[in-house]
Amino acid sequence: MALTVETGAGLAGADSYLSVADADTYHTAHGNPTTWSAIGTDAEKEEALRLATQYLDLAYAGQWRGAKGAQAQALAWPRIQAETDGGYIFSSTALPLLLRHATAALALLHVTETAAGSSLLPDQSTPASVEREKVAVGSIEIDTTYTGGNAPFKKYSMVDLMLRALTLSGNTIERA
Repeated sequence: MALTVETGAGLAGADSYLSVADADTYHTAHGNPTTWSAIGTDAEKEEALRLATQYLDLAYAGQWRGAKGAQAQALAWPRIQAETDGGYIFSSTALPLLLRHATAALALLHVTETAAGSSLLPDQSTPASVEREKVAVGSIEIDTTYTGGNAPFKKYSMVDLMLRALTLSGNTIERA
């Protein structure tokens, strides 16, 4: 299936924030041309870009500034009323450069994670541990169970920093 790149128009069928050609350009400019070009076919690069875009929309849901430009648009961007801490309003008909850069970076991470037998968003089993605590105060007894474990997110610091201006209060998402 051909990649449908969001143009800033709020496309209902968009599945990527970046084209293969733009990802090629990004990785050439940022010192990753060999690793990125070693992926092989454009279809494999398109898959990586789709998964990177999906990761961005899922991992940062509820953190993006502004609101979706149209209810029918497939992706979280473009957005309306998305303002930086400095008061700059992002265009509602274009995608921020940092969002496109983050998509390229995550697409390459997808490829390297897959080669290592992992993924951008691995399934994790929880709970890792269980503790019980009983507290009695007079005739009232409270029995609480705590479960621990890892959140199903990996931390991609470079991507978090790229997206800092696009998320609420410049906050990054904490991931385990």
